[in-house]
Amino acid sequence: MTSQVRGSVERDFYSNNAWDEDSWVKVIAVEYEQLTQRYPFSEKFQPLARKGELRLLDVGSGTGIFPSYLDKLLPADLVFVTDFLDISEASLRLAEKRFQNLAHFRAARAIHGRIEDIPSLLSDQRYEVIWAIHSFTTVDIGKMKDVLCFLAGRLAPLGYLFFYQLTKTSAYQDLHDYYRSTHPNGKEVRRFMEFEDSAEILEQTGMPFETHEFVFDHCVDATDTEILEKYLQKCVLDDSLDAVEFFSPLLPKYLDKKAGVYHFPQSVNLGVLRAPGN
Repeated sequence: MTSQVRGSVERDFYSNNAWDEDSWVKVIAVEYEQLTQRYPFSEKFQPLARKGELRLLDVGSGTGIFPSYLDKLLPADLVFVTDFLDISEASLRLAEKRFQNLAHFRAARAIHGRIEDIPSLLSDQRYEVIWAIHSFTTVDIGKMKDVLCFLAGRLAPLGYLFFYQLTKTSAYQDLHDYYRSTHPNGKEVRRFMEFEDSAEILEQTGMPFETHEFVFDHCVDATDTEILEKYLQKCVLDDSLDAVEFFSPLLPKYLDKKAGVYHFPQSVNLGVLRAPGN
C-alpha cells in the first residue's frame, strides 16, 4: 500500500461518522491519565510562557483528546495558542470544537495534511512546545528523519518536542502484525512505526533526548463485544473487518477468564527533546 493509499485509509477511518470514539476513549483513557499525572508537564511549561501564553503545534492532533486531559492540570494563567495538523478534516473540526470548552487551549490554525509532508506545510513559525501524541504510528518511516529534524528546527529556544509512541512489545503491534501477515489486504500495509524507530533516527542525527517508559493495560469487558469489535478495528484502522472473528486465534491469550476481561498490555514511551538556548 502506497503512502497515498495508506493516508486515505487513515483519513476515511477517522472521518467515518460511525466510528465510536467515546467507547474507544473509555478503553484507552488510562494512558492519557498516566501520561498527564506522571510527567511534570506544568513544571516544564511554566518557565517558557511569555505573558502566560505558549505557542503549540499539535502534530496529528486527532480530535484533541490529549489536551482535554492535560487542561485540568495546568496552572490558571497558562494558555496554549495552538496550531493543529491532521490528515482528517473531520478530526480538525472536532478538535477546534473541543477547544471551545478548554480553559488553557486556544485554537489558531487548522492545517490539513500528512505528517510526512510537514516540511512543506509549515512556515517558519517557532513553537515553545510541539507534541505528537500517538501520531507517528502510521507514517512512512523512511520520511521521518526529515520530519523530526524539521520539527526540532521549529522549536523556540529551550522549547520542547514530545513524541509519545508505542514500542515494539506493545499489543498494538502484536495485533497489527497478525493483521499484516494473515489478512488478504495485510501484505500491502506497512508496519506501525515504533518508538524505537524514532529513537534510532534521533541517535543517528546526534540530537539528545530523554525516554520515559509507560506500561499499562487496555481493558475490555469480555461480554461487551461491540466495544471489543471497535477496539480491534481501531488497532488496525479497518472498520470493515469482522475483527472479533478475525482475531479469535489471538484473543484467548489476552483473556482473564476469572475476571471476564480482556487485558491488552501496552508499552508506550514518551520521548522528550529540548532545544538549546540562545
